[in-house]
Amino acid sequence: MTVKIKHTYICCFVLVNLITFAQKPQKDFQIWGNIEVEAPINKRWMIHLQHQSRFINNASQYGYSYFDAGGLYRIGKNLRFTFNYIFANKKRIDVSYSYRHQFEGYFTYRKKFGKFVFFDRLLSDMQFKDFNSDAQGQRLRDFYLRNKVTLRYKLPHKLTPYIAEETYYKFDGMYYERGFHGVNRIRLFYGLLYNLSENWLAEISYTMEFNHDAKIPTNNYMLSFGLVRTFFQ
Repeated sequence: MTVKIKHTYICCFVLVNLITFAQKPQKDFQIWGNIEVEAPINKRWMIHLQHQSRFINNASQYGYSYFDAGGLYRIGKNLRFTFNYIFANKKRIDVSYSYRHQFEGYFTYRKKFGKFVFFDRLLSDMQFKDFNSDAQGQRLRDFYLRNKVTLRYKLPHKLTPYIAEETYYKFDGMYYERGFHGVNRIRLFYGLLYNLSENWLAEISYTMEFNHDAKIPTNNYMLSFGLVRTFFQ
């Protein structure tokens, strides 16, 4: 009887794990709005400001926003370094919001090939969640290394379509399963830029985001609208 019970327990355990492993990621359509501004101080330094809002649950609910401010240093004609502090608030499952303090630094490299422009951005970011509000409120919750490559092509009439891919490499974090270190998020971008003036760009893009090795695996599909002032085109 004991052996039979053990076999039944093992079979149930394996079955539950197989079902969990095979579960399909949750899907969601979102709308993102973004404004980003670079303001020069001198030939080398600029101020960087950005704000983004996101609407989730099939774009029916306000779910996330962040504001970041920082500095940008021009290392050379095609290379720059940016560092930012970010304050973000994200909706929880209930009606409350979680507040985050984030810090990021990244290098951006640009190379032109005729009408093609290639960008490579290597970014490191870290995050504190609900600082001093719970037992782990002073713990670093997330630490990522992110690389985004972009290829643009300049068309007539001030239009520039682009494609891009961003890979997230996790070093530490609470959202994803503990003990997992590696690539756990990929984003694919398809966008169009329009030059409103020499430095102002209007942007529309469609993004596919795939999250795995998460407590709740999700695939998100985002339609984004943006307004950007940049000196790096």
